[in-house]
Amino acid sequence: MTLLSVARATAASLLLLTAAAPLHAQQAPKTLQYATYTWDAKRTKRLPVTEAEAKLPALILRDFTAHEFSAGDKELQIYSTEHRILRVNTSDGIEQFNKIYIPQDGGRLVYLKARTISPRGEVVEVSESNMKELKDQDGGRGFKIFAVEGVEKGSEIEYVFLRERPAKFFGREYLQSGLPAHDVSFELISPEALTFEARVYHGPAARPDTVVAGKRIIRLRLPDVAAAREESFASGNAERMRLEYKLAYTAQRGRTRLFTWADASQYLHGTVYSLSKDETKAVDKVLKDAKLPASGDTETRVKALENYLKTSFNLAEDGESNIQRIAATKNASELGLTRLFAALLRRQGIEHELVITSDRSDVVFDDTFDTWNYLDNYAFYFPETKQLLAPSRPDFRYGMLPPGWTANKGLFVRTVKLGSTESAVGTVRDIPTLTAEQSPNDLDISVKFTPELDKAFVKVHQVLGGYHAQVIQPFFSLIPEEKRTEVLQELVKGSVPDATFQSLKATNGEAGLSPLSKPFLVDASVESSALLNKAGQRYLFKVGELLGPQSELYQTEARQYDVENDFNRRYNRTITLELPAGYQIRNLQDLNANVQAGPDAKDPLYYFTSKYAVQGQTVTVTITEAYRQIRWPKKDFEAFRDVVNAAANFNKVVLVLEKKG
Repeated sequence: MTLLSVARATAASLLLLTAAAPLHAQQAPKTLQYATYTWDAKRTKRLPVTEAEAKLPALILRDFTAHEFSAGDKELQIYSTEHRILRVNTSDGIEQFNKIYIPQDGGRLVYLKARTISPRGEVVEVSESNMKELKDQDGGRGFKIFAVEGVEKGSEIEYVFLRERPAKFFGREYLQSGLPAHDVSFELISPEALTFEARVYHGPAARPDTVVAGKRIIRLRLPDVAAAREESFASGNAERMRLEYKLAYTAQRGRTRLFTWADASQYLHGTVYSLSKDETKAVDKVLKDAKLPASGDTETRVKALENYLKTSFNLAEDGESNIQRIAATKNASELGLTRLFAALLRRQGIEHELVITSDRSDVVFDDTFDTWNYLDNYAFYFPETKQLLAPSRPDFRYGMLPPGWTANKGLFVRTVKLGSTESAVGTVRDIPTLTAEQSPNDLDISVKFTPELDKAFVKVHQVLGGYHAQVIQPFFSLIPEEKRTEVLQELVKGSVPDATFQSLKATNGEAGLSPLSKPFLVDASVESSALLNKAGQRYLFKVGELLGPQSELYQTEARQYDVENDFNRRYNRTITLELPAGYQIRNLQDLNANVQAGPDAKDPLYYFTSKYAVQGQTVTVTITEAYRQIRWPKKDFEAFRDVVNAAANFNKVVLVLEKKG
């Protein structure tokens, strides 16, 4: 898409700028603020670091970025000057950072130069022509990668480059990485006729713009930036310090704000719903082929349409957005599937709203700063049923969006008609997430022992619903038959690692099912020797392992971020033990637990409870665990951690079986 390209075209039509001289190949305008920027050519000594920093694998000693908008011979361009100095102290540091990544973004590299400074003060300059360009193994990320060879421990790697690309009037700059950094600075430079706004997240505010020699400059300089640590139950990327910017005003438009949510609503509505004559004919043909029900309630009709589209058309990176070509090739882009879905909803007269949002694991949608950078993912909202749907995600069905799109805000675009004129009204609203009860991961396990107490027979019934089912249910029918057994066995081995299988069955593995209405079920009968060990006259039964591996939160460092769960979830487990005649469990009290967090003790947000009941030779353990809120403040982190660790602690419970006295 896209939004950025339309922004560029729209803004360019608004600007009254004096064009600079035409650009020549591999040459930048001499009027750029940093046209002659380079490193300190006389420097031969490494920059100072502390004793502790010298022991780190790597650290950043300078991180300078300047984006400048300048008018070329055809349209506005953005020129990015970037300068990095890295100190690499270990082999791992060298391996990780002796590569230079240049984002492409449809532009060109004007120049690149790099050098190394050894601990002995030896300077080796490597020109771009002598650097080896590497292939991006991950593919599709839009980077040029150059290797800098001959780096040794304790060296500095320094590089400067300038790249040119078509102007984009929304931008994002990360100011924090996994390395500690010194001297981090960012500048956004534009002609005086363009007024940009910037906002910093998880860091100090940028200074208001200043006008110098006909240019507007927004600056941010940070002497030190701590490394961003990875933490469990947190969206590390979304928590990194970053700066968002957008074009807000032009001299031509005065104080009329540009690229507002209302503007985005109009543009998106036109992009999704406007059809050419050929596309209209193609929609008619698709509708005829689909043989959808002409009547029925909204939910039934939407589900039928969704099932047809998601099983008849393929999502492809290079897929089409034009509906006529989609109908012919059966391949569509995300935008293409959204447009086709919207057209068919309209044909059927199904009321809906278009929703566009970010993924909160990347960036949280901020409705108070109207950058279109947040408008990444398409969904539909159905007012009658209050449900959502992801048109371009075949792995998610009606009622479910990818979890990162939920517990977030989004732009809801509603079609309005004024006479014969059609328009759009957009509002930013909350996108709800599923409740914990809608994403169960439940176990019903029964255990019997051989008379010799050398083996356990275990029956496992597992229920995976909601987001817990997403890891397997949408893909199960696509797995080759010979591999399905292996996949199911791995699920069961989470509870019984040494399982010898007697029977194994999956239910609700067909394509197109919704885990909200038909959860994925696994039933197995297995034998295990490892769960039971002899210790003198007693036997030790690892009852806690039946829950499968559990998350642990035993971090010693102070909590860095608020808690953020991927999704709300619930675990109900029942373990039934049939004890051999003449035996009892010595330490039943170890099965009791009650840990909770939340302001209401009668209705906690997070909890782990375990209790037991004995009837004759049958011991029944009932365990309930739930996480019912996405976010939790770090000031109360200990309460949340206690719940998570309660499950991990139960994982270690071992029951002692002994003969009755």
